[in-house]
Amino acid sequence: MTEPSRNRRTVAAYDDYAEKYAEVTRDRLPIGDEALAHFADALGPGARVLEVASGPGWDADELERRGLHVRRTDLSEGFIAVQRRRGKVVEPLDLVSDDLGGPWEGLMALYVLQHIERGGMEGVIRRIVAALRPGGLFLTSFQEGEGEWRQTGSEGGTYTMICWRPADMLDLMAGCGLEVDWSHSFEGDEARWTILIARRP
Repeated sequence: MTEPSRNRRTVAAYDDYAEKYAEVTRDRLPIGDEALAHFADALGPGARVLEVASGPGWDADELERRGLHVRRTDLSEGFIAVQRRRGKVVEPLDLVSDDLGGPWEGLMALYVLQHIERGGMEGVIRRIVAALRPGGLFLTSFQEGEGEWRQTGSEGGTYTMICWRPADMLDLMAGCGLEVDWSHSFEGDEARWTILIARRP
Protein backbone atom coordinates (compact mmCIF):
# COMPACT_ATOMS: atom_id res chain seq x y z
CA MET A 1 0.00 0.00 0.00
CA THR A 2 1.30 3.47 -0.88
CA GLU A 3 2.34 5.68 2.05
CA PRO A 4 -0.23 8.50 2.39
CA SER A 5 1.03 12.01 1.69
CA ARG A 6 1.72 14.33 4.59
CA ASN A 7 -1.30 16.40 3.58
CA ARG A 8 -3.55 13.33 3.65
CA ARG A 9 -2.20 12.33 7.06
CA THR A 10 -3.01 15.84 8.28
CA VAL A 11 -6.57 15.58 6.92
CA ALA A 12 -6.99 12.21 8.62
CA ALA A 13 -5.80 13.71 11.89
CA TYR A 14 -8.42 16.46 11.61
CA ASP A 15 -11.08 13.84 10.87
CA ASP A 16 -10.34 12.26 14.24
CA TYR A 17 -10.15 15.62 16.06
CA ALA A 18 -13.02 17.49 14.39
CA GLU A 19 -15.54 17.30 17.23
CA LYS A 20 -13.07 18.42 19.89
CA TYR A 21 -11.61 21.10 17.62
CA ALA A 22 -15.10 22.51 17.09
CA GLU A 23 -15.55 22.86 20.84
CA VAL A 24 -12.16 24.41 21.64
CA THR A 25 -12.44 26.95 18.79
CA ARG A 26 -16.02 28.01 19.42
CA ASP A 27 -14.75 31.26 20.97
CA ARG A 28 -12.34 32.73 18.41
CA LEU A 29 -9.27 34.81 19.12
CA PRO A 30 -10.10 38.55 19.08
CA ILE A 31 -7.71 39.13 16.15
CA GLY A 32 -9.69 36.58 14.15
CA ASP A 33 -12.83 38.61 14.70
CA GLU A 34 -10.98 41.79 13.73
CA ALA A 35 -9.78 40.23 10.47
CA LEU A 36 -13.27 38.97 9.63
CA ALA A 37 -14.68 42.44 10.29
CA HIS A 38 -12.13 44.06 7.95
CA PHE A 39 -12.81 41.43 5.29
CA ALA A 40 -16.60 41.73 5.51
CA ASP A 41 -16.58 45.54 5.57
CA ALA A 42 -14.28 45.72 2.53
CA LEU A 43 -16.45 43.30 0.53
CA GLY A 44 -19.83 44.61 1.62
CA PRO A 45 -23.17 42.82 2.10
CA GLY A 46 -24.13 40.40 -0.65
CA ALA A 47 -20.56 39.51 -1.62
CA ARG A 48 -19.90 35.89 -2.59
CA VAL A 49 -17.10 34.19 -0.67
CA LEU A 50 -15.49 30.78 -1.09
CA GLU A 51 -14.25 29.42 2.22
CA VAL A 52 -11.61 26.70 1.95
CA ALA A 53 -11.00 24.47 4.99
CA SER A 54 -14.14 25.77 6.69
CA GLY A 55 -13.61 23.53 9.72
CA PRO A 56 -16.50 23.77 12.18
CA GLY A 57 -17.83 26.83 10.30
CA TRP A 58 -17.60 29.52 12.97
CA ASP A 59 -15.98 32.06 10.61
CA ALA A 60 -18.58 31.42 7.91
CA ASP A 61 -21.29 31.96 10.53
CA GLU A 62 -19.85 35.39 11.30
CA LEU A 63 -19.57 36.41 7.65
CA GLU A 64 -23.14 35.33 6.99
CA ARG A 65 -24.27 37.30 10.03
CA ARG A 66 -22.70 40.31 8.33
CA GLY A 67 -24.66 39.70 5.11
CA LEU A 68 -22.15 37.82 2.95
CA HIS A 69 -22.90 34.61 1.05
CA VAL A 70 -20.40 31.86 1.89
CA ARG A 71 -19.76 28.62 0.03
CA ARG A 72 -18.45 26.37 2.82
CA THR A 73 -15.95 23.66 1.82
CA ASP A 74 -13.53 21.31 3.55
CA LEU A 75 -11.42 18.28 2.71
CA SER A 76 -11.97 16.66 6.12
CA GLU A 77 -14.99 14.37 6.32
CA GLY A 78 -14.94 14.93 10.08
CA PHE A 79 -15.48 18.67 9.71
CA ILE A 80 -18.05 18.19 6.96
CA ALA A 81 -20.01 15.97 9.35
CA VAL A 82 -19.75 18.54 12.18
CA GLN A 83 -21.22 21.28 9.99
CA ARG A 84 -23.92 19.12 8.47
CA ARG A 85 -25.09 18.19 11.97
CA ARG A 86 -25.38 21.94 12.56
CA GLY A 87 -27.67 22.15 9.52
CA LYS A 88 -25.09 23.83 7.27
CA VAL A 89 -24.46 23.12 3.59
CA VAL A 90 -20.78 22.22 3.16
CA GLU A 91 -19.04 20.55 0.22
CA PRO A 92 -15.81 18.54 -0.10
CA LEU A 93 -13.04 20.51 -1.81
CA ASP A 94 -9.27 20.08 -2.14
CA LEU A 95 -7.51 23.45 -2.38
CA VAL A 96 -4.53 21.86 -4.11
CA SER A 97 -6.30 20.03 -6.93
CA ASP A 98 -10.05 20.79 -7.21
CA ASP A 99 -11.78 23.44 -9.31
CA LEU A 100 -12.26 26.51 -7.11
CA GLY A 101 -15.00 27.96 -9.31
CA GLY A 102 -15.57 31.67 -9.27
CA PRO A 103 -14.87 34.35 -9.97
CA TRP A 104 -15.43 35.13 -6.28
CA GLU A 105 -15.56 38.51 -4.59
CA GLY A 106 -13.69 36.93 -1.67
CA LEU A 107 -11.82 33.77 -0.81
CA MET A 108 -11.02 32.77 2.77
CA ALA A 109 -8.46 30.13 3.83
CA LEU A 110 -7.66 30.56 7.53
CA TYR A 111 -5.23 28.22 9.31
CA VAL A 112 -4.73 26.01 6.27
CA LEU A 113 -1.64 27.30 4.39
CA GLN A 114 0.64 25.85 7.09
CA HIS A 115 -0.31 22.39 5.82
CA ILE A 116 0.57 23.07 2.15
CA GLU A 117 3.89 21.65 0.93
CA ARG A 118 6.37 24.49 0.44
CA GLY A 119 7.08 23.56 -3.17
CA GLY A 120 3.37 23.62 -3.98
CA MET A 121 2.54 26.95 -2.37
CA GLU A 122 3.08 29.13 -5.45
CA GLY A 123 0.73 26.96 -7.48
CA VAL A 124 -1.92 27.15 -4.77
CA ILE A 125 -1.68 30.95 -4.53
CA ARG A 126 -1.93 31.27 -8.31
CA ARG A 127 -5.06 29.07 -8.29
CA ILE A 128 -6.57 31.33 -5.63
CA VAL A 129 -5.77 34.47 -7.63
CA ALA A 130 -7.36 32.94 -10.73
CA ALA A 131 -10.54 32.19 -8.75
CA LEU A 132 -10.91 35.83 -7.61
CA ARG A 133 -12.52 38.54 -9.68
CA PRO A 134 -10.42 41.68 -10.26
CA GLY A 135 -10.57 43.61 -7.00
CA GLY A 136 -11.40 40.43 -5.08
CA LEU A 137 -9.99 39.81 -1.60
CA PHE A 138 -8.09 36.87 -0.11
CA LEU A 139 -8.17 36.41 3.68
CA THR A 140 -5.58 33.97 4.98
CA SER A 141 -3.04 33.21 7.70
CA PHE A 142 0.35 31.54 7.94
CA GLN A 143 2.66 30.41 10.71
CA GLU A 144 5.82 32.50 10.99
CA GLY A 145 9.25 30.94 11.16
CA GLU A 146 11.57 28.77 9.09
CA GLY A 147 11.46 25.11 8.20
CA GLU A 148 8.72 22.75 9.27
CA TRP A 149 7.71 20.63 12.22
CA ARG A 150 5.17 18.03 13.22
CA GLN A 151 2.53 18.50 15.87
CA THR A 152 0.78 15.58 17.55
CA GLY A 153 -2.79 16.32 18.56
CA SER A 154 -4.55 15.07 21.66
CA GLU A 155 -6.21 12.32 19.60
CA GLY A 156 -2.83 11.04 18.42
CA GLY A 157 -2.98 12.41 14.87
CA THR A 158 0.06 14.07 13.32
CA TYR A 159 -0.12 17.48 11.65
CA THR A 160 2.65 18.79 9.39
CA MET A 161 3.25 22.49 10.06
CA ILE A 162 5.23 24.43 7.44
CA CYS A 163 6.45 27.87 8.51
CA TRP A 164 7.21 30.93 6.41
CA ARG A 165 9.23 34.05 7.00
CA PRO A 166 6.78 36.94 6.51
CA ALA A 167 8.99 38.60 3.88
CA ASP A 168 9.12 35.38 1.86
CA MET A 169 5.36 34.85 1.96
CA LEU A 170 4.66 38.47 1.02
CA ASP A 171 7.14 38.25 -1.87
CA LEU A 172 5.43 35.07 -3.07
CA MET A 173 2.01 36.70 -2.97
CA ALA A 174 3.27 39.79 -4.78
CA GLY A 175 4.83 37.58 -7.45
CA CYS A 176 1.46 35.89 -7.94
CA GLY A 177 -0.29 39.23 -8.40
CA LEU A 178 -1.68 40.00 -4.93
CA GLU A 179 -1.40 43.29 -3.04
CA VAL A 180 -1.68 43.19 0.76
CA ASP A 181 -4.36 45.56 2.09
CA TRP A 182 -4.20 44.66 5.79
CA SER A 183 -2.09 42.42 8.02
CA HIS A 184 -1.43 41.68 11.65
CA SER A 185 1.00 39.38 13.48
CA PHE A 186 0.23 37.85 16.85
CA GLU A 187 1.45 35.20 19.26
CA GLY A 188 -0.56 31.99 19.29
CA ASP A 189 -0.38 29.26 21.90
CA GLU A 190 2.61 27.56 20.25
CA ALA A 191 3.79 29.85 17.46
CA ARG A 192 3.63 33.31 15.96
CA TRP A 193 1.13 33.92 13.14
CA THR A 194 0.40 36.49 10.48
CA ILE A 195 -3.16 37.02 9.31
CA LEU A 196 -3.69 39.17 6.22
CA ILE A 197 -6.07 40.38 3.56
CA ALA A 198 -4.67 40.63 0.03
CA ARG A 199 -6.33 42.01 -3.09
CA ARG A 200 -6.24 40.94 -6.72
CA PRO A 201 -5.78 44.29 -8.51
